[in-house]
Amino acid sequence: MEQIEKMQKQLDQLAKKKRRSRKKLKKIKYVGVEFEPSKIEYCEKQVNDALSQGYEPIRDVDTPRGLVLVLGLWQ
Repeated sequence: MEQIEKMQKQLDQLAKKKRRSRKKLKKIKYVGVEFEPSKIEYCEKQVNDALSQGYEPIRDVDTPRGLVLVLGLWQ
């Protein structure tokens, strides 16, 4: 059963890449997320705002203070 779930996840990822390949990357956005209690809520809002605008995560980069999310807007 575990192997079937793994294969299903791989198929889902391939399908998503195929859908994305028909689209072009129109905009890119870098959002810094600091793991400091006083700043986490603000960072969370920035990420959620970008996602609600249609941006999709491309990758994330670890930093000493948190991470940077690379988001793309595909059209």
